[in-house]
Amino acid sequence: MGKYIAVPDTLAEILTDDEALILEAVDNGFSLKLESASDHNQQNFSLRHLFIPSLFAWLMGLMTFLVSQKSQISFTGNELISVANASSVFGILSGLVSFVLAYRKTPHARARQSWFTKMRETLTLALTYTLVTLAVTVIAFYVMRYTFNGVSFDPVTASLFVLAFSAIINFVLISSAMSVKVSNLITMLFVTFIGGVLVAMAMNNQRDWWRFNFSFLGTSEARTYWEFNLTLIFSGLILLTITDYLFSEFSRSDAYTKKSTVVRFFYYLIAVLIACVGIFPANDYSWTMTVHNLAAFGIVGCIMVLILLLRWLLPEISKEFLVYSAITLGLLVLSTFLFLGIHYLSLTFFEIIAFVIAFIWLVMLINAIQDLSQAHRRWQLKLVDMTPEETL
Repeated sequence: MGKYIAVPDTLAEILTDDEALILEAVDNGFSLKLESASDHNQQNFSLRHLFIPSLFAWLMGLMTFLVSQKSQISFTGNELISVANASSVFGILSGLVSFVLAYRKTPHARARQSWFTKMRETLTLALTYTLVTLAVTVIAFYVMRYTFNGVSFDPVTASLFVLAFSAIINFVLISSAMSVKVSNLITMLFVTFIGGVLVAMAMNNQRDWWRFNFSFLGTSEARTYWEFNLTLIFSGLILLTITDYLFSEFSRSDAYTKKSTVVRFFYYLIAVLIACVGIFPANDYSWTMTVHNLAAFGIVGCIMVLILLLRWLLPEISKEFLVYSAITLGLLVLSTFLFLGIHYLSLTFFEIIAFVIAFIWLVMLINAIQDLSQAHRRWQLKLVDMTPEETL
């Protein structure tokens, strides 16, 4: 007597006779996938996609070291010509190209959509992942600077280190391009937004930006304002890409209706408004401040309207999320009252609180919609006992 997994008829109809299922233990659960899909993912990662850009970075690094006519190349340090700088520049540039080429071969990128959408998604994802990788690379070399202080190599040996580091960078970016999904994009959105805002806060700490307002970080009076504004612009673009990915999958779900397109429109509008907050800084006595304020209040207004219409737009949304949405709406109204009604909150903290509440709710709704889109693709399996005669 043996134990076998019984699959529902709806799942059996999807499978063909020559397709095998692989059951894998993943974290605290199990993952069931087609063997053909697993093989296809492994074949997609060709070694030439890794070696060619890495060799290009190595060649550029070697030429740079030879042209500099230095007998010894510093590993790290303040010098312009070093292994760290060459690896960062040539590794990131080649990795950017590798990401674009790898992403173009993914199923989502090949799906039927407009040329403008494909270009926007590809450039947004490539720049986002590349910038994050660059930040991690710079931090890593900063640590190595104090670990390997004073270390230097001849030009040929130094170029080999450039080859090794560039291969790592290209591997990370190619792997990221091939595994782009909504959950990863949400993580990138958090990293981009929170990281950029924290850097802007730290750079303007001595100017007591919090005495003015949150938007002061993006004005011309700030010490460095481009970090804050670019953060908002990239966050808006990432949210646009998340929306495309999310509704591309949701549109194939049984829970998707024509009313769901209204939710998609609101996400597009909110993403554009977030970008506009960065494009039009809140400079005093300038028309851009009017547009900036309209965009900022528009974000909160769109979310309030979306919460009120959510039960009608997404009838199958869980009651728990509707309760959470009601709490979110109440917190937004309360924070507005504390600011405008009794002036308990300053403008800075009202902006921060309102934006954080709205931002978290947007991400929670993305997860809720993703759960709805996956509902029709879940089946309950069970173990059954079968005698040898029954298996024949």
